[in-house]
Amino acid sequence: MQIPAQAAVESALLKQAVALSVIKQSAQAEKGLANILEQAAQNVPASATRGTALNIKA
Repeated sequence: MQIPAQAAVESALLKQAVALSVIKQSAQAEKGLANILEQAAQNVPASATRGTALNIKA
C-alpha cells in the first residue's frame, strides 16, 4: 500500500517538527543546568588561602 505524496510530505514535516522540538527542549534543559552550576560556583565563599596559588608540579 502506497501513501499519497502529500501525506508523506506532511508526515515527514511533522516528524521533523517533533524532532526539532525535542532538540530545543534538551538544549534549554542543558542551559538551565549550566546556569544552576554557574550560580552554585559563584556562591561558594572565597578562601583567603585556598585557590590563590597554582601548583604546576602536582
